[in-house]
Amino acid sequence: MRRRTKQQLVIAALLVAAAGVGALAGPFVHSSTASGDDVAAAPAQPSSSSTVSAAAASDALQDLHALPLSDAYVPGYDRTAFGQAWADTDHNGCDTRNDVLRRDLVDVVTKPGTNGCVVLSGTLQDPYTGRTIAFQRGPTSSLAVQIDHRWPLGLVWRHGAASWTPAQREAFANDPAELVAVDGPANEEKSDSGPGEWMPTSAGDSCSYATSFVAVATKWRLPIATADEHALERTLTGCTTQGSN
Repeated sequence: MRRRTKQQLVIAALLVAAAGVGALAGPFVHSSTASGDDVAAAPAQPSSSSTVSAAAASDALQDLHALPLSDAYVPGYDRTAFGQAWADTDHNGCDTRNDVLRRDLVDVVTKPGTNGCVVLSGTLQDPYTGRTIAFQRGPTSSLAVQIDHRWPLGLVWRHGAASWTPAQREAFANDPAELVAVDGPANEEKSDSGPGEWMPTSAGDSCSYATSFVAVATKWRLPIATADEHALERTLTGCTTQGSN
């Protein structure tokens, strides 16, 4: 099966180095050059919310046409079927949620003593709404930025995951190519909808969203619903004629 990346990498990171400072006594700004106890966990894969060229959109359109169609309804979805939420499937010492937050946010501050894993704060340029969101870790404040599955787990259950092994489902739920940090309310509005029912309100992300949706389907050999195929075809056709989005 083809496994082609559809996006160019966009990762913005703020590197802060304080000359002559010894051990850090408080939260620190995440840096790839941190050392000692504050060495950052290995980063996740490139964000699935990246600028998409017209050529990449054209490739995605070809891949879309190669996907099988299925409108079958498979009942019985349960989140627990996809394993522990935000497991450390890449064994880098950090859970998937924090991996994605570090990847997609800028001005990231991580918690001391967590090897650069736990994100305390940062700034998200939300791909779904175009808003700039200040993230602050907390019991309720964390909900402002959520990690979205481009293919909602309830949707992927109906399109093949019901017959997967538990290990396959857990791997899918934590696949960085399938995940993106987004505005919390937008994620909740999307729920388990596919592209036929929901698309980002930000026109700037429509091409990235459509391209990554197709890339995940191709990678995991997922059939696609007719309504989703039509919505993706319209979007990707526009992306190929309008250039990068």
